[in-house]
Amino acid sequence: MKREVHSLSGKISRVLSTFLASSVIFAFAPLLASADSCSPDLPARVNCAVGLALNDLQSVGSHNSYKLAIPLVELEMIAEVNPRAAMTLDYSHIELSEQLDLGLRQIELDILYDPQGGRYADPLLPRLAKEQSGVSEFYSTGLDAPGFKVLHAQDIDVRSSCVTWVDCLSVIKDWSDENPAHIPLLIMFNAKEGGGTFPGSQQALNFTAQAYAELEREILTVLPRERLITPDDIRGDYPSLREAVLARGWPDLEQSLGKIIFALDEGPEKVAVYLGENESAQGKLIFPNSVSEDAPHAAYFTLNDSIGQQERIRQAVQAGFLVRTRADANTFQARENDTAARQAAFTSGAHYISTDYYLPRADFSEYTVRLPSETAARCNPQRLLAPCH
Repeated sequence: MKREVHSLSGKISRVLSTFLASSVIFAFAPLLASADSCSPDLPARVNCAVGLALNDLQSVGSHNSYKLAIPLVELEMIAEVNPRAAMTLDYSHIELSEQLDLGLRQIELDILYDPQGGRYADPLLPRLAKEQSGVSEFYSTGLDAPGFKVLHAQDIDVRSSCVTWVDCLSVIKDWSDENPAHIPLLIMFNAKEGGGTFPGSQQALNFTAQAYAELEREILTVLPRERLITPDDIRGDYPSLREAVLARGWPDLEQSLGKIIFALDEGPEKVAVYLGENESAQGKLIFPNSVSEDAPHAAYFTLNDSIGQQERIRQAVQAGFLVRTRADANTFQARENDTAARQAAFTSGAHYISTDYYLPRADFSEYTVRLPSETAARCNPQRLLAPCH
């Protein structure tokens, strides 16, 4: 199969090479399987997809994957109102395709409903910055058209490498087309609602059942149904999604290469709106987050506290549920080079470990979260203890 092409800029390559030369976090043992169908995402000694299910792996992903840096003048405005908020917002990411080239296999997007278009096209902080300095560093290309927008916080943190849901999915699809043997990508998203904390910021529209239906329609304008793994695919003939996951499990990895999974990372109220009367996600394209292992739709869990929720993550992974956790949050671990949450995340067995620091930020510390060179996945330590210990 075609190997994934790594097209990194010289700067990224130098940073990554330095890290890999100085730090190898994890070791691999041979996987006792043989097949002709293998994925270049896996290390050489764990190279065959036959015999593995898609939830037998562990990968790194990114948090708020689309987010670009806030200009200093605007960050200072935020600090005047809330210094802690300014500190936690001081991070950014490279392009989605570059993240995928680096081996990340989970992308997180924040989505705002904008059926008429233009609601978020003239954000407050860039406007205030222009009034102060006469210079604007904000360009609203794509924000006037109707459709879902991708940004972190309306009026405040508004710069994105792909400004619409369709734009972001198109970048991901193009990369997937060029790398058809990749392990399944998890695209998780937050449905942003309500107002911001900065004075004068406007309300984001609520996600109604109609909004979620429109969101699914936009997915299918970019990705054909056969490229997705959906709740119906997992449930099959079982009465509920939960029963199918516990009894039959997830598809074979060999059959899942090149496919994409969507997950709604929200609490029970928004999940209920999305599900409607389809309590087991019948007919839906997206796996909703579950707060309970007993829910009929239980299949995917966001459990972000890798230290405090470690035992629950372990149990969920061992039972067969798919789990995402975080290795760091709010820039704190990177500023202090604190690796406790990172280590807990990998040990827990969570399938997708999210970070803002797949590349280190030198002015903070050497903190980074990566799997070894040339790999996008390793055997899950809670699923394959014997062959991968």
